[in-house]
Amino acid sequence: MTAFHPYSGKSVALATLHEKGALIAPAFKEILHMVVEEVAIDTDSLGTFSGEIERVGSAKETALRKARLGMEASGSSRGLASEGSIGPDFFIPFIQSDVEIITFIDDELGIELVESYRSTEITAHTITIDSAVDLSEFLKKADFPHHKLIVRSSEKPITFCRKGIATEESLQSAITEGLRQVSSLDIESDLRAHCSPSRGKNIAAVAEKLARRLRELCPECAAPGWGVVGYEKGLACAECGEISEDALKSEILGCTRCSFKQEGKTLAEEIDPSRCNLCNP
Repeated sequence: MTAFHPYSGKSVALATLHEKGALIAPAFKEILHMVVEEVAIDTDSLGTFSGEIERVGSAKETALRKARLGMEASGSSRGLASEGSIGPDFFIPFIQSDVEIITFIDDELGIELVESYRSTEITAHTITIDSAVDLSEFLKKADFPHHKLIVRSSEKPITFCRKGIATEESLQSAITEGLRQVSSLDIESDLRAHCSPSRGKNIAAVAEKLARRLRELCPECAAPGWGVVGYEKGLACAECGEISEDALKSEILGCTRCSFKQEGKTLAEEIDPSRCNLCNP
């Protein structure tokens, strides 16, 4: 970090209900010398992993709303929040992935920055039962009790839900109670940040990515957050010379506050014929 950085010694309000400060604060302290202050607001009102409340809008939109809520509650001009989406991976069949979004807002400097991090290192499993069954294989796969569980009614609207289950006794109790009330139950990984160590690692990783981005200052206006804002596209095939319009050629670096941009790292000079629509239609 440069000798003087705009955020050195400053604080930022982190909107969280699930103890994310322990995951996010270390990177901000080490990289920016910045203090992350948790603001306890009901982020569950914007959507829950267990499905009682559906998330309205994208993960990015939800993270920005969370950050604003934290700023309003704390009176801070700077806000921080994260949001995750866990489900089938877009690129690898039969694999789950975790996409973590983190956003930073600074109304004093006029900055709004969003970073993301995708990982297939996530423990997320579900089983549906309609009677007491042997769960030993499922519990091993779900890394229980290291990763906590949720027991909830299978059908929506959800009428029965127990979260943060961390012992076999509480698990059996929840199953017994649930099956008295509904015909089938879903037992699933509790993906809240403080209940899922694998997701916690991904939140820490995206926090570090954001902090490193904020460390970089715009060469034109010196605002924090200089980094990749887009890509230059269009590459020729190494075999036939056909231009692939969507192929990424190089990074475009830009400022989060002013309109200054520069060409960044070159990603490729040409594309392999296997990716060419003419050579490999």
